[in-house]
Amino acid sequence: MSKEIGVVICNYNKKDFVIESVKSVQESQGVDPDIFVVDNASSDGSVSALKSLYGDSITVLENSENLGGSGGFNTGLRKVRDEGYKYFFCLDDDAQVDESALKVLYDYMEANPDVGMAGCRVYHLQMPDYIQQSGLKIDFDHCSAVTIGADSLEDGSLPEVIECDTVATCAVMVRGDVARRPEVGIMPESNFIYWDDMEWGHRIHLAGFKVVTLASAKAVHQMGAIVRRPNTFINYYMWRNRTNFFLRFTPNDKLDKMSYQILSAFFDAMYECMFRNEHNIKTSISLAYQDALTGVRGKAGEGRILENDANDDKLIAFIKHKKSYYLIDTGFEEDAEYLRNFFEKEAPQMKPVDSPEQAEVIFELCENLFAVKDLSMEKVYIDVFRNALIDEVDAEALKEYDYSKLLYVYMNQDILIDAVKRLRAN
Repeated sequence: MSKEIGVVICNYNKKDFVIESVKSVQESQGVDPDIFVVDNASSDGSVSALKSLYGDSITVLENSENLGGSGGFNTGLRKVRDEGYKYFFCLDDDAQVDESALKVLYDYMEANPDVGMAGCRVYHLQMPDYIQQSGLKIDFDHCSAVTIGADSLEDGSLPEVIECDTVATCAVMVRGDVARRPEVGIMPESNFIYWDDMEWGHRIHLAGFKVVTLASAKAVHQMGAIVRRPNTFINYYMWRNRTNFFLRFTPNDKLDKMSYQILSAFFDAMYECMFRNEHNIKTSISLAYQDALTGVRGKAGEGRILENDANDDKLIAFIKHKKSYYLIDTGFEEDAEYLRNFFEKEAPQMKPVDSPEQAEVIFELCENLFAVKDLSMEKVYIDVFRNALIDEVDAEALKEYDYSKLLYVYMNQDILIDAVKRLRAN
């Protein structure tokens, strides 16, 4: 008889969080899982702390280098796969499960053999009344992923069982026999990080098994702070792996639409980088696109991860001498509050006023600056990414945007589709 549940927790420099993750699993009721903590060469004393606190009640597997999210998880997943566990449960180092979560998932999968992956409904650790995610849908029409329930208040409106395309591996159970199938396997390690869980869930779905989340299996997950990243790590991996996913998995009858969406997205990113003078970000995204087309996977090569040169210099220079402003939020209230906080931090002398007539400068919040057609300069259009229409140079950039995008897609669409065919032939 196979063992029942092997829990794999992947940790990298989150000592205090991973201790709580292990504790939450050990407090599980109705099941008796074995716990494997994989440490990705942490430097914060995680390994010694785990061994000191938990001793032989858990197994700590130490990687000699940081293998990324998928590589780290796979160190543990190979162990539970080879030792014959019936179910694998993946948990992020900064996530914790409710005491009944594993039993809920286990019982559901026992009763529903057509389910290959079942995830928790995950809530924000800092705001436990708000859902972080309850599974994801892969949108092949727009080459994106849609998070179900993202940042919504838990009001009971979502169903108990949600069928989806994939589940983030922060708290998810996978049927061992499904993961042992050659067409499924364990996590796609070649991603290194990001979109690996998307691909894993999609493979399970393609193999004919359902993917679900269960509301009564609850978990909480740390919400990353909104801070400026020191480098372009996220830019590179997110763009490369997302693009590579759709190049490989988009159905043949949607290749034309896919190529338009992918090229449009890259054009938008390049145009924004040019508009903001963010040359390092441009380089990382451009090389991510090249690597996606040529099938380059794994850890980023030389020159891909650069210093983050994101900047708001032009906007800050514009507002630092203004004394008052009026913001037209046009229904984007959360984004409006974000901008108000930015203004207060960067230009504390510029005070909000109650009417446009009182303001030295009028801002209008829009969803995407580059979709703005009003170039009259009577007000400053600004989007949540702090792209702003400030002067005639900006107006000229917006004026040329649509035609430039059309030309870019027209020039590159055949090249992209040819790259797809080569990737799929290998």
